[in-house]
Amino acid sequence: MSQYNLPSVYQFLLHTPEQGLRKILVDPKGLTDVHFSLMMKIVRNCPEAIFCDHFDKGTFPKIKMSPNETKLKEKFWQDLTKTLDQRGLLSPADKAA
Repeated sequence: MSQYNLPSVYQFLLHTPEQGLRKILVDPKGLTDVHFSLMMKIVRNCPEAIFCDHFDKGTFPKIKMSPNETKLKEKFWQDLTKTLDQRGLLSPADKAA
């Protein structure tokens, strides 16, 4: 079980216009354009549960990646988590009763 409320993050990423997301998330010192394009590929190609699973495990779906995206694979999820947290988009998971 994830420590974050990932379904809400996934829905936000899926339904927010890409230009708005880019303004919120892209930062040359943190989440770059390459990070952003890889994130959007993952969001568009994965159902919510699969996205959450990849996020938790730090794995990737079978998608075609550019050479620049492949270079980011090792730290991609860490960088994404850090940026989402800094922007206030990650919240702790609801505690199961």
